Amino acid sequence: MCMRKKVKRLFSEFQPKHYILDLKPDSQKLSFSGSVIISGQKLQRPNKRLTFHQNGLTVDHAHIIRHDKKGDQIIEVTRINYHKKFSEVRLHTSEMLYPGQYTISISFKGKITRSMNGMYPCYFKKNNKQKIILATQFESHHAREVFPCIDEPEAKATFQLSLTTPKNDVVLSNTPIESEQTVENKKLAKTSKTTSLSASTGALKQTVFEPTPHMSTYLLAFVIGDMEYKEAKTIRGTAVRVYATANNVVYADFALDVAVKCLQFYNSYFGIDYPLKKCDLVALPDFSSAAMENWGCITFRDQALVVDPKNTSLSNKQFVAIVIAHELAHMWFGNLVTMRWWNDLWLNEGFASWISYLAIDNLFPKWQMWTQFIVDEQQQALKLDSLEHTHPIDVAIMHPDEIRTIFDAISYSKGASAIHMLYNYLGTENFKAGLQYYLKKHSFSNTSTTDLWDALEEASKKPVKDFMHSWTAQSGFPLISVSVNEHKVNLTQQRFFINPEHTKHADIKWPIALLANDDHAPDLMNLEHEIFSVKDVSKFKLNEGQSGLFRVAYNSSHMERLGSHIKKGHLSIVDRLGLLSDLLETTKAGKTDTADLLCFLNNFHDEDNYAVWDVIASVIGSIRMTMDDEDLRETMKPFIRMLVSSQLKRLGWDAKKDEPHFDRLLRPIILHLAASADEKSIVDKCNTLFANISNVKKDQSHSKAVSSKAQIRRSVDIDPDLRGIVYSTVARLGGKAEFAKLLSLYKGTDSSEEKVTLSIAISNFKQPDLIAQALTLIKSDEVRLQDVIHWIIYCFMNRHAKEQSWQWLKDNWQWLESNLGTDMSFSHMPVYVARVFSDLKFLKEYKTFFESVMSPSLERSFKQGVEVIQWQAAWKKRALPEVTTFFNSYNRSVKN
Repeated sequence: MCMRKKVKRLFSEFQPKHYILDLKPDSQKLSFSGSVIISGQKLQRPNKRLTFHQNGLTVDHAHIIRHDKKGDQIIEVTRINYHKKFSEVRLHTSEMLYPGQYTISISFKGKITRSMNGMYPCYFKKNNKQKIILATQFESHHAREVFPCIDEPEAKATFQLSLTTPKNDVVLSNTPIESEQTVENKKLAKTSKTTSLSASTGALKQTVFEPTPHMSTYLLAFVIGDMEYKEAKTIRGTAVRVYATANNVVYADFALDVAVKCLQFYNSYFGIDYPLKKCDLVALPDFSSAAMENWGCITFRDQALVVDPKNTSLSNKQFVAIVIAHELAHMWFGNLVTMRWWNDLWLNEGFASWISYLAIDNLFPKWQMWTQFIVDEQQQALKLDSLEHTHPIDVAIMHPDEIRTIFDAISYSKGASAIHMLYNYLGTENFKAGLQYYLKKHSFSNTSTTDLWDALEEASKKPVKDFMHSWTAQSGFPLISVSVNEHKVNLTQQRFFINPEHTKHADIKWPIALLANDDHAPDLMNLEHEIFSVKDVSKFKLNEGQSGLFRVAYNSSHMERLGSHIKKGHLSIVDRLGLLSDLLETTKAGKTDTADLLCFLNNFHDEDNYAVWDVIASVIGSIRMTMDDEDLRETMKPFIRMLVSSQLKRLGWDAKKDEPHFDRLLRPIILHLAASADEKSIVDKCNTLFANISNVKKDQSHSKAVSSKAQIRRSVDIDPDLRGIVYSTVARLGGKAEFAKLLSLYKGTDSSEEKVTLSIAISNFKQPDLIAQALTLIKSDEVRLQDVIHWIIYCFMNRHAKEQSWQWLKDNWQWLESNLGTDMSFSHMPVYVARVFSDLKFLKEYKTFFESVMSPSLERSFKQGVEVIQWQAAWKKRALPEVTTFFNSYNRSVKN
């Protein structure tokens, strides 16, 4: 394993106040030159060195000016050293540097890299010619790849940026343009020894932006290239623009509308107006994650911003809305007020995740966002947090490469779930008042978790710190075992582990708001055991509304009672999905028989809610993947066909006019389950629809709206909500002809969402030669670097392809590490591999390989992967015989 060393904090040595940054990027040579003037204060003891962060830069020249009562003094830099391990450049002097005010001037050059960090190129085609957009991604610690700086969130400063670029390019940054002037490239080359711009690029311009607010380095951003935009304004006059390439900008209307309305919602909710003059949202052809909250210049993967009515599924449209709301929330919570260090990342991400649901629920009340929150955020958090090698919400960071490992479901989804629990504990008005107090008190500064608790305590007069400390400082969450008899309820809490072999720290306690549906139950459980009487034991349930961050395991007789209430329609949607989710996870952990879980599904024959069906589908999918048995898969199919039959009949294949939002989301789940169970009518429909795609057709409906220079969006005549079912079904049952046609469709579309849908299908064949072709595509020019990890995941999720995918991963690890080693998703690669294996024989090979390539960014994911393989192997060994017996018995009963 890797030895971890404590992060060195440069902010304790030098505190910057202002940067004047001048950059000259060359998109043809993929290089840049620049200069930076840093004004700030040196702290601590006198020495003969100033240290700044840098990574991959070459410093050409540096000098230092000291400001004191005697006047300004130029101090010669005698030596420049690089410390690669800590990504530092050290400026050594012959004179002693005493604490005080300094100005440091540094000229440098660097590389524009493909890794989608620092400054990187985005490639796209316009009029069949390849074009380049230059973009930046500085979170978490990649500003140092573009200029020397103190690259820590606490090192807030103001920035004045100037960029020298081709004259006709659009140039964006955090703030509006202050001035712009044209310069001839040859003239520039004579006057600047550091320029790397090619003389062949013709006329250039120098764009100077207004100074930024006081902010962290990771929020600085710029984008340079051929883009167009749509614009609107908020009620208070903030200019909002959505930028995209020419073929995408026509589809910016939905994002623009959501952005304007979200800004107006947050202005009101936070009680502080959006602090900048403008807000740009930029869709990039290449982007590693979904979006990045650069202040005033938010960058997005185009799939997370562009909504094409003919090619965007409803689920992706909803995803776009949530991502926009999340990033705009950061303009206050993360940018205006920023965490002091990365251990409090959850303050940024957890809160933004939670309030994005509040905002979108306000904009689209029919979407039932809080029901979806339970499935999409809370349940995902609990799944990851059930491992021993999880981490607390408030987590120590020991190495810079560890920072990217905590951009996960704990920081985002568990953080959001903890906020949701607190929101319900404090009440709507107390919570809102506390947030407003917190933001006003700490505007343009840095905070830690306790600062938020202090503000909420001040507003609510409730013991927030005492209540929340256990939830943020401790890993994991409690399982409450509930025994209900005729008169009393007996509760026991202990930490929940998905791996039955793990008992470490099982005796940790939490203060649990029980949220019982009976007034006789206590409000809070602080002890390991509680016993009490209730009015009506037959209906007793904890965690009503599912806002509590815990799981519940009831005794079997009481589960039967609750099941009867589900069947009668007496429980709410969130309580139904909560009961089933808890039962599924406790079954995985060996606390319930898997056959009992399957029997419990009989209570859901009339279930018609999308969120509950999402959990039902998870039950089926988990059993299929973990049991990993071909005979069982066939044996399960009649049961699945029966389970979906009533909803299949109700929903049908075609959307109905004015049908509920949740029905539109449910249809793909039902059709997918039916197709996977070989429901003949659905399989035949998939084959027919696929056969009718004669070629990629031009979409004429928007052609007049698209610029003449733009590529026209292409589409196929299948509902975008259902294309994935069609493509994946024909792939699962098809061969070379279907593979070739899907690949042709992939090459023929410029829709990012459509490419993702098709890539899942292309990865879904069972023939070894077609699997090999799919894997070969990953390193080809056909797959964007931003999509590589998704392709790998899809190949592993195909049970026929996982062995070949494992070999491909090992053979190509060096290429992956070189191209994607700094990508946040790359750090989770070990667990992506582990979750498709439930065989202890594989564990030795898994350990041998990942231990040979181990780094600090992989260590946590590797340990989690070991756990995943262990608990899945244990579940398979324990449950495969009883699951097989259950489905065989069901099939015999149907025949009889």
